[in-house]
Amino acid sequence: MTKQQFPPLFKDKYFTYVAGLSVLVIVLGLYTVFSPPDLVQNSNWQLFTTSVEAATTIIIIAIATWRWGFKVSMFWASGILIPGMLVLVTLNLFKPITFLLVLITLGASSLVSLIINNHRRVISHEENLNQILSMIRDISHHITHIDNEEELMERICERLVYAGRYQVAWIGYATPDQQMVEPRYHAVYGQPHLSAETCPAHHCLHLPGEPIQQAIKSRSLIVVPDIHSQPIENYATHCQYCRSLLCSPIDFGEELLGILCVCSNKPDVFGREEISLLREVSQDISLGVEKIRRRRELARTEIRLKEERDKAQLYLDIAGVIIVVLNEDETVAQINKRGCQILGYEYQDILGQNWFENFIPGYRRLIKRSMYKQIISGKTELPERYMDVVLTKDGQEKVILWHSTAIRSKNGQMSSILYSGEDVTELKHTEEALRMSEEKYHTLFETMAQGAIYVDNKGIIIETNPAANTIFGRHESELLGVNIADPIWTYVHEDGSIMPPGENPVIAALKTGKAIRNVFMGIKNNLSGEIRWVNLFALPLFRINQENSYMVYTTFTDISRLKNARDALTRSENRYRSIFETAASIIISFDRNGIINDCNMRIQEILGYTPAEMLGTNFLDIIHESFRDEVRNHIASLNRGDIIYNKDCRMLHKDGQYRDVMVNCSTLLDEHGSVLNAICIISDMTEQKQTHYALIASEEKIRSMFNGVNEGIAVMDTSGYVTEINQTMLKMNNCTSKDQLIGRHALEFVSLKDRDMARSYMNQADSLNEIRNLELRCLRPDGTEYFSQISGAVLRGYAGEIKGIIILSVDITERKQIEQQLIMTDRMASVGELASGLAHEINNPLTGIVGFSELLLMNELEESIKEDVQTIHREALRAAEVVRNLLTFARQQPPTREAGDINLSIHKVLELRKHDHRINNIRCITELDPDLPRVMLDFFQIQQVLINIIINAEFFLRLKEHPQIIIKTSQHNKHVIISISDNGPGISPENIKRIFDPFFTTKEVGKGTGLGLSICHGIIEEHNGRIYVESTPGNGATFRIELPVADIQPLSTAETPNQTAG
Repeated sequence: MTKQQFPPLFKDKYFTYVAGLSVLVIVLGLYTVFSPPDLVQNSNWQLFTTSVEAATTIIIIAIATWRWGFKVSMFWASGILIPGMLVLVTLNLFKPITFLLVLITLGASSLVSLIINNHRRVISHEENLNQILSMIRDISHHITHIDNEEELMERICERLVYAGRYQVAWIGYATPDQQMVEPRYHAVYGQPHLSAETCPAHHCLHLPGEPIQQAIKSRSLIVVPDIHSQPIENYATHCQYCRSLLCSPIDFGEELLGILCVCSNKPDVFGREEISLLREVSQDISLGVEKIRRRRELARTEIRLKEERDKAQLYLDIAGVIIVVLNEDETVAQINKRGCQILGYEYQDILGQNWFENFIPGYRRLIKRSMYKQIISGKTELPERYMDVVLTKDGQEKVILWHSTAIRSKNGQMSSILYSGEDVTELKHTEEALRMSEEKYHTLFETMAQGAIYVDNKGIIIETNPAANTIFGRHESELLGVNIADPIWTYVHEDGSIMPPGENPVIAALKTGKAIRNVFMGIKNNLSGEIRWVNLFALPLFRINQENSYMVYTTFTDISRLKNARDALTRSENRYRSIFETAASIIISFDRNGIINDCNMRIQEILGYTPAEMLGTNFLDIIHESFRDEVRNHIASLNRGDIIYNKDCRMLHKDGQYRDVMVNCSTLLDEHGSVLNAICIISDMTEQKQTHYALIASEEKIRSMFNGVNEGIAVMDTSGYVTEINQTMLKMNNCTSKDQLIGRHALEFVSLKDRDMARSYMNQADSLNEIRNLELRCLRPDGTEYFSQISGAVLRGYAGEIKGIIILSVDITERKQIEQQLIMTDRMASVGELASGLAHEINNPLTGIVGFSELLLMNELEESIKEDVQTIHREALRAAEVVRNLLTFARQQPPTREAGDINLSIHKVLELRKHDHRINNIRCITELDPDLPRVMLDFFQIQQVLINIIINAEFFLRLKEHPQIIIKTSQHNKHVIISISDNGPGISPENIKRIFDPFFTTKEVGKGTGLGLSICHGIIEEHNGRIYVESTPGNGATFRIELPVADIQPLSTAETPNQTAG
């Protein structure tokens, strides 16, 4: 306890008084010495001055003793009297009377000083005790009113420091092994924010003599009066906070909860009363913790109890019968929803009411109440089943078939009765209820998972359920009529010894009339011959007014799996130890601090240390310094319950060399989830590392070659699934990630048209051994097709078995497209030659028709004949125009671009298709802008684009009832827009994405090449334009072409007439 009753010496106002009196004594002494000789020789004067000095000295000593203690007062007296005596002796003025007065003064001063100092100590001791008692009252108040354990401990430490005025107070909790404590809560006087790391509590654990450890082992209070009397490391740190120390164990029942430690920066602080009071504080802390934990457990219990009560009430409410619980005092303790419905009352109107006063008719009330008192007192047996009437709210009487069950307290005394009953007012209802009850019983008995048998009062089995038959391994007919104690049965005690049949718990229940519960035993199964372990429950049944049971109901819960699991656990532990000792890897176990507590013999073979050398050493000591911080962090993570796996590391061999290892660590937890130990399996990876690095270099070289070639490469397993691809294959399939291809079957990337051929080659891989220059149509993941030239080879293992297939793929789409275009060009040239020959053959007769019709028209003819001749002339000219258009289309022209009229091109194309439109009944509507500007175009290429689009439209309109094509032209900004729409079936969204891809067609085989729209797309792009399609399935399609305007004047209205053809 810090005894600081007054201010420091030089800040005390009494210091002024003492100093003044001291100056008075000194001045009076000097005056005496230097006074006139006659006055000096005057004995009366000397006696007077000496007396005044003595009295003043006594007053000074009394004040100094009262304020600053005995030592200071004696120092002060010596400082005044001794110099004065020396002066008197020096001047030969020292006389016997003076010496006598000095002796009297010293004696009186010492006596006064001792009296005052003793009184001061008594007062200080009482004040200390009062202060400690006040502190204990505060702590008791906290223990009474605080329900949080952490807050309570912090408050207690604060009160010990700030109310008890100790320098340091801390509380530590015992470790699980009860051998040490871990400081949890602390307070330091004047330093409220001192961290846990710098708190003196950790230093107290390592004091000389280990007082903390002594208190833990002896479970008794330990006091260290003066720590400085013993050698100590880090003296400066300890002496700042701790000069004397008291540590008192905090017991929690039979176990050690922790330690209360109080430190003072002064020696010999703790007196007997103070020690006794601090021991009471530690006891109060134990009681407070026990109170908090009990309250916490009580709160959890109350919550569980409420949940169980609510659950029970729910079960009661969903029951179809009335359920009532009556207390010993006849009041209703519980009733279910059905009971409220039958009685006609609300739940709160029934609960707590006297059952017989309110719900039993008056003429039955007296006898029923008397019977209930006899039953509840144990004088009369509780009837299992009986019929009685109840009184409802509206005055009706209802007949209830009651079933009663006694509810007993822990001492076996009946505390209440549970009644369950059914309204059987009508006899038919009663019979039906009885039948249903029998069915429910039988169903429950037959389907319950537990084995159940009924045994009569002679021990004969009279009924069994299927589960019991299974446990005994016998058919029901083999069990019925057999005595349960018959020697044919084999029963086994829990320890495995044979149980005599007469000791069967069922026989004991018959003899004693008491229920037998939780008997662990074995029954030999007749079929398998194995022992089936069961938990047996035997309940004797009694008839009304009979003392002896007439039957025993017995259930068997099969716990064979549980016992087998326990046996398996024992075998597993033995197997673990065998594996531990014979493992090819090092197995090390260390605690939370990294101290090794177990290891196998393999460590000597790999690292050169014996297990004995490793025990007690730190795991970090054999870790290479470059890995040490990482491993230290991993150990910390293990203490948090994390798992470390597959960590490369380097460990120190006994010869000073380092070995490359693989460390796999996991934690071993106790039943509370706290970390007990870490288990590390350490594999020597030195040789594997060297091999691994060489393999990495080789693989890197092969991978660079694999990804550097211009051909696409794919590797497949024996089932045809892609396992690896190179970057070229990735780009060839328009993919950004290998995951888009790897894992999928190779045939998924082959067009349906070539899939059978590809499958045939794959099935023959073993016999073919290699594939060269196979051309396939392939599918990209986005649905587009491309032509690929495939070469491949079979990958074989060491034994010659097929491991997979590797293929090289070259994209030949462009080459195929050029070939098809050449074929198409050749075809068009042939068609042109044929059309040219036909046109010349047709032009010869047309020339005669036109010429002769013109000669006739020069003559005077009758009007009717003239009209006919004019018709012949007009149609002949029209036929000649068609022939000229055909020649123009068929003639091969070099690409030339000039400012042209789009509307004129459209009319020319429609003239060519006019005949087909007429015979196919296709209506063609044109809405052409007459002021359309000219466009720089190649007339024959644009004509080819328009014919392709219109022919496609005609193809898909062939099945339409009213086919129609609408062609529009317009201008938007600096572009001419051509729109060609039809009312055909439309195009699906997935086909729109691929409509301009080469070789893509939705027409039947032989109806199209898939190049028409692709060529159109290329022509329009060469004209710096854009072509696209808009369609909704079922609503036709619209092709739009945008071409840039030529820098010339627009056409006149007369040149581009708007017309409708069809």
